[in-house]
Amino acid sequence: MSTSLLYHEFGIRGYYYSNTDYLNGQILFRIKHDYWKLNCPNCKSHDFKKRGTVTRKFKTLPVGRKEVFIELPVQRIECLCCQKVRQVKLNFAKEKCNYTRSFERYAVDLCRLLPISDIEKLLKVSWGTIKEIEKEYLKKHYDKPKLKHLKRIAIDEIYLGKKTKYLTLVMDLATGAVVYSGDGKGSDALKPFWKKLRTSV
Repeated sequence: MSTSLLYHEFGIRGYYYSNTDYLNGQILFRIKHDYWKLNCPNCKSHDFKKRGTVTRKFKTLPVGRKEVFIELPVQRIECLCCQKVRQVKLNFAKEKCNYTRSFERYAVDLCRLLPISDIEKLLKVSWGTIKEIEKEYLKKHYDKPKLKHLKRIAIDEIYLGKKTKYLTLVMDLATGAVVYSGDGKGSDALKPFWKKLRTSV
């Protein structure tokens, strides 16, 4: 296996391939840092001392029906500029995540086609993991929708029960995305939307 395959298949670059193990029907690729590319995650300085490693394992794209994992001894460094001791940042996985960015994108693509209960069985991860990936994607792309490109909208009122009562929704007819939700019904519920729309032009 080459570093080229790591990049093109799993989106991993800036690392060296070490070896492969086949354990209990799973594939484990071991990689290591390209130390010339490391820097301080706080101030970006390349002036540091090594302070040991923490071995981490990340779930990535499957190969056929086999689960695939990436194992990396993540380098801890002491920065000689800002004096902080931290693990270096990884470009193929988010902080505190045990799966790669390519796995995350694959899960999002599957969410458009399958229910979460089927995806968790296919990818062999928990329901909560898939739900969290989908939630982060929706927040990133739809939490603050841009209104300046709106051309046609639909407005609807939904009754949610005696406690919450009504919710007013505005939808972009071109994309189908909900671009605004307001408590209540009628013109008062839409006042914040019209204000946002005027300032976005």
